[in-house]
This record gives sequence, C-alpha cells and structure tokens, in this order.
Amino acid sequence: MEYFYNGHVPTWTSNNHVHICQKFNNCYHFATLYDTTNRIPVYSAYKVEDGKSSDHSWMVEPQLVKQEFEKKMMTQDSVKHKHPTLDPKEIGKRQATDEDYEELEQNKDQNKDQYKDQYNHGHLNPSSHHAGDASKATMTLTNIVPQRKKLNEKKWSLHEAKLKRLAKDNSVYVLVGAIPSEGNWIKRDNEARVNIPDYMWVAYCYYDQTSQSYKSGGATAKNVENKIYECTVSQLQAFLEKHKQVAGQLFDNNCYVEQAAGASAAAGASAAAGNPCDI
Repeated sequence: MEYFYNGHVPTWTSNNHVHICQKFNNCYHFATLYDTTNRIPVYSAYKVEDGKSSDHSWMVEPQLVKQEFEKKMMTQDSVKHKHPTLDPKEIGKRQATDEDYEELEQNKDQNKDQYKDQYNHGHLNPSSHHAGDASKATMTLTNIVPQRKKLNEKKWSLHEAKLKRLAKDNSVYVLVGAIPSEGNWIKRDNEARVNIPDYMWVAYCYYDQTSQSYKSGGATAKNVENKIYECTVSQLQAFLEKHKQVAGQLFDNNCYVEQAAGASAAAGASAAAGNPCDI
C-alpha cells in the first residue's frame, strides 16, 4: 500500500486481474495489477528513487502458477528447482515467460537495423528509477510489456528521466500502465501468448517543496510511434475511461483538491482544443 499515493488503489473494470506485491530478497519494492489473460501488467505503482540502477535475470511469479507457491519473484530455473515435480508448461499459463520474449532477443542479435522497428522488454516501473535490490526487482516479467524499441529507448526514456529529476527534491508517486490491443500478440507454437499493447500511459503526483503545493501530470503514447502526449491527470483519466480502463480516480483526491481544481480548470479551458492525451 505504501506505493500508492495516500494508500488509494485505483479500481479497474476487468475481473481477470490480480494484485501482486512485488517481493524480492524478502522486501517489497512496488505493486502491480496484472492481467492473466493478456499476460501483461495493467499498471505498476511505485515511488521514484535516486541512485544507480542494477541488472538481474528475468523473473516470474510462482504465486501465479499455484496460490500456495512462494509470494516472491524468482527465475524460472529457480521455480523448477524448488518444485521439481511441476510441469514447466504450468509456469506460463497465467503469465509471460522467458520463451515468449526469446524471439525479440533473437531479432536484436541477428539484425540490429531491422530490430530498430521491433519490440523489446518495456518496463512499466523502470529499473532506472531505483537502485540496488529495488532496481533488480523491476526485472520481473509481470512488470514488462512488448514495447516499440524506438519509443522505449527515446521519448519514453526521456519522460522517465524527467520524473527522476523531480524525485531529487520530492516524493514522486507514479502509476505506469498499458492498454492491450484487440489482436496483436507475441505468438509461440501458433498460440497467442503475450498481448502487444496499443497504448502506454503514465501518471504522477507529488508535493513540490519549492512552491509548497501539490503537482501532478499524465502522459500517453501510441506503441507504434516515438511520441509522448502530455496532459493533466484528469485528462489522462478521461482517456482511460474512454478505453474502459479505470473506474474511479487514479490518485487520492486527484492528487489533492488544489490540483484537482486546477486540473479541472485546465481541462475546461482546453476543451475546444481537445484532450492532448486522447490519442
């Protein structure tokens, strides 16, 4: 709960989702709402940290294999070692696995020029926003979507850097999510395995120490182009509601009433021009 602003967990419209408390090395580091049908996260919630990021092997969630299994992320090899009688195919029934993303890595190694227009592992909660174990904890496939490489490494990365700069002097709460496509998938053995989302989105909320006021913002991106569309949290919420995602506020009190009032005024003033996040 500590990774949600004022403990407010946003409500989503679907029932095929599970809440995951992302645990690594016996500590919780962030939270995820996971879509077990599309095998991608709906969103991840966290607080931005400073420091140098760390790498780790990709991990999965044993608790998505069987409820009685470990409530912490592990590599697939560790899950197999811990549960030797388990059919390895069971690991991927309700979540993405290493094998699902293998083709992306093969494209990367075989033809770098062609790969520039392909997909790669797109973090929702980025490793660059954390250090040490918290950074390693982002390397779970329940925090990953297939994201266009150009978007992931350019405009999206620049927006992540913007949020990290804000966190140097402020406690920044972030929600990052993806909206699944109707029929675009990573396929393996002729099976639709991992949904390739149509849109990425991000919302953030913090108390600005300089101006002594609450501030927030939102942004969306199409997963086929290298552009970021910035807007208010209210405008982002309207976009998510249009796509039948969120059913209520993203942040408690819309990141406080001062910001909610300002956001509403801004939305009203720009109504003629449309919602910049409605892409």
